[in-house]
Amino acid sequence: MQFGGGATPVAGGEPVCESSLPPVLSDVELSATELVDVITHCASITSAASYRLLTAASLLHEERELDYHMRRTENRDGQASSEAELHRHAAEAAAGIDPYTECGPDGFDQATAELGAALTITAAEARDLIRTGDVLRYRLMLTGNTVACGRIDQRRFTIAMKRTDYVPDADMQTVDAHLAEAILARPPMSTTRFTALVDAIVAKHAPDAVRRRRERATADRAITITPDRFTPGQSRISGSLPITDAAALNARLDAMAASVHSDDPRNKRQRRADAMIALAAHLDTLACRCPQCAPPPVVDLDENDTDTEPGCETGSAAIEPAASAPEPTPVSEPAPVTDTGPHRPVPMFHIVVNLSTLLGLDDDPGFLDGHGLIDADSMRSLLADAQRSFLTTPGTSPAADTAAETRYAPSRKLQTLVRCGELCCTFPGCTQPVWTTDLDHTHPFDHDSPATGGTTTQRNLKPLCRFHHRIKTFGMWRDYQDDYLTAWFQSPTGHTFIGNAFSGRDLFGYLVPGRPPDHPARSHLADQRTTRTTTHRRKIDAWNAANPPPF
Repeated sequence: MQFGGGATPVAGGEPVCESSLPPVLSDVELSATELVDVITHCASITSAASYRLLTAASLLHEERELDYHMRRTENRDGQASSEAELHRHAAEAAAGIDPYTECGPDGFDQATAELGAALTITAAEARDLIRTGDVLRYRLMLTGNTVACGRIDQRRFTIAMKRTDYVPDADMQTVDAHLAEAILARPPMSTTRFTALVDAIVAKHAPDAVRRRRERATADRAITITPDRFTPGQSRISGSLPITDAAALNARLDAMAASVHSDDPRNKRQRRADAMIALAAHLDTLACRCPQCAPPPVVDLDENDTDTEPGCETGSAAIEPAASAPEPTPVSEPAPVTDTGPHRPVPMFHIVVNLSTLLGLDDDPGFLDGHGLIDADSMRSLLADAQRSFLTTPGTSPAADTAAETRYAPSRKLQTLVRCGELCCTFPGCTQPVWTTDLDHTHPFDHDSPATGGTTTQRNLKPLCRFHHRIKTFGMWRDYQDDYLTAWFQSPTGHTFIGNAFSGRDLFGYLVPGRPPDHPARSHLADQRTTRTTTHRRKIDAWNAANPPPF
């Protein structure tokens, strides 16, 4: 509804003219820039509302617990009026009889029922909200305040809650303070970067919690297969595995999915699903379904059909599904291909770790691409037989570096250096694993004149997934990368976002690039600062010489 214009009559007086008031526009009349502002404003309000909802859920639970304890006190105050009553109470306790059964459900169950009815959610979801509200108010109080002011949302707070679950109460205040400080000191970040931030703080200030979480992850491993409630004819597989086992399984599925020919009609998701079925059938290769590897049709001739002519075949032809054949079926005259078919896949995953940790000099965590931070012991077990690549500071050979900068494709070492410095795609909010992304030139590479275009260096490269790479190239987005590799993105509406507020360079200090080359302007200011400092020091020395102690 739009207001403004015309006159509004006032009881007992003349109409008041409102033509000077600005009109209130509806959302359909707003520009794209204003709509983005509305979206971010609503997100902030949603976070504040989530904070209040979680607080109210916790308070409701406390009130119902008090009511329950009041009923228990009215029913039995814990005192025995005689020795016989005392023995009866002891016998009931030994037999496992609850003396408060007549009091009904406890306060937690009562609050769960009321919250579930108010929000129309399941009892399990209501219990989670109550527990989250309790953590918000008593364990992560400072981090909870960042939810109230809209710096993080309920989803990210839940991540922080789950990943600090095994932190002892004695260390919780320290972890909470450092986490809240890190959140307030950085712009919003994707869930992958936020999870790595939380894990890094826990590993530094509560290392015992990392060990306890690793032990619990092994004990809680499970796999469930249930019918899909939304799609008839499908089922869902879910489960929890230790991070090392999950990384190995994920890499195995990726390797099997990539082992088929490029003409295979299935997409990667379908090939991974088929690879899981193949593993369950004790197969270590995935059957290819390209035209060269597909099995020939099986013709079922009708023996009772006498109308066939020589040279003709009639009847029903059925193609056997490729999934039923454990190995590719060769054809009589195969078309020439570059390889011989599916080969034994080799699982591959990428881990970034400090050399000091690998040598056992410290227990700093490493980063497992696509999975997050991993503790030192688990990381060393994964790296036992791995192929290793050691990163060094670029620039040892100026001539070689100059030649590499004018080539479009970065070298393998430069690719590794850029990817190790990030945790995922640098576009704001994206969580695509960094080793599956493209490397984008921030300043476009000039193919006609490489010496004048964007150079192929660490300071001009950043990882972008294919989707956001195309958005940046063709979608009127503008990007900028400063000398310290912070990636800035400007949307078509003029809004600016930081894509890598927390990166691998925050986890591994050796990846931070050196100081940018000196600029005459910066050198001039540095000289002025040095002159002022030297002059001030000389004045102090002269005064001390003229006024020896005692003063």
